[in-house]
Amino acid sequence: MALIREAELPGLGKKYQVTLENGEEVAVIIHDDGNREVYHFLPDADEAVDSFIMNDQEARQLGSIIGGAFYQPRALEKLEAAVADLRIDWLKVKETSPINGRSIGELGLRKNHAIVVVAVIDDRCRNRKDGACINPGPGFVFQPGQTLVVAGHAEKMKKFISEML
Repeated sequence: MALIREAELPGLGKKYQVTLENGEEVAVIIHDDGNREVYHFLPDADEAVDSFIMNDQEARQLGSIIGGAFYQPRALEKLEAAVADLRIDWLKVKETSPINGRSIGELGLRKNHAIVVVAVIDDRCRNRKDGACINPGPGFVFQPGQTLVVAGHAEKMKKFISEML
């Protein structure tokens, strides 16, 4: 899974930086006026090897193509049918969330909610340069500001999100 970092660019927009499995990075700057700048970096490179700018409509069209709106590879059709009820979400823990200060085990996420925490994105994850805790154990305690990558059945996930986040 690719690591995605997000940064506010005051007066300009937002920047999203994606580190791919092969070590390359793609940076996208979304300007407040709707334009997008896209940069491609090779592993350990300080400068982009390529870049281009798109307007809002072009970016949305390209996003639709990449997201599979026009064509879905045949292999994915079988996978989608097999996991039609599976849902994977990226959820932000809010200050007011009932899970704050509670652990995965204490909440019984797997047993009581059929929810699996795949990863937690948080700069406070110890011994992790990328700020991600992969497959945290039952003692992991949730804190505000963390982003959870969770998986479960669609209905169970919907209930978990409405009750716990």
